[in-house]
Amino acid sequence: MAFLGTSPFTITTTSTYEIPLSVSSIQVECWGGGAGGTENAKKGGGGGGAYSTRTSIPVTSNGTYTFTVGTGGVADTPGNPSTMIGDSSVTCTAAGGSVGSLSVGGAGGTTAASVGDTTYAGGLGGDGGGNNDGGGGGGEGACIASTGNPGSATATATGGAGGTGCDGGDGGTGGDANADGNIGSITGGGGGGAGGEITTTVGGAGARGEIVVTYTIPRRIFFTS
Repeated sequence: MAFLGTSPFTITTTSTYEIPLSVSSIQVECWGGGAGGTENAKKGGGGGGAYSTRTSIPVTSNGTYTFTVGTGGVADTPGNPSTMIGDSSVTCTAAGGSVGSLSVGGAGGTTAASVGDTTYAGGLGGDGGGNNDGGGGGGEGACIASTGNPGSATATATGGAGGTGCDGGDGGTGGDANADGNIGSITGGGGGGAGGEITTTVGGAGARGEIVVTYTIPRRIFFTS
């Protein structure tokens, strides 16, 4: 266990932290992990992780809380959710991205599976092509103010581009024909799908999620007589 660091404080791996003295409420932003791209000639890109924020989660001064950061999925594996539960079960959760099915790209982490005052979905993974075509690009991790951008589909030997364009992690580029997919970028980018018809090609891994905590320590006023 460690003390929660200086606000805003970024958490990149699941950890337990002690809340600073006099702090009774924190703001929490969560990004879920991105899904891995499909492998073994399936070709679909992985979906990006979702985003969620709670502007006020009640906590107990000097209390301890676990902040769970969702890991990215390896090939053919979904991303994991990021979550924090405060007092009175007030929760921030951002869903992880989903794996594609065959040549179809995976869904981004959904708002329905996320919990918060504001939630946005991760970007869709791009579709892969046909025989000996490349894999689809991974979906972008969700943005702070919008859904993540989708990965590009492909119908050629060149893999599709990963989703990009805002503050979510970029999706990984799909593998060219008979090549492995590429990994997604932090935070929450989905992995690119493996290309071609070789059944030993591997989809790119999705990127981990993240939690950012913001809080204010009340100002103390001293009176003298």
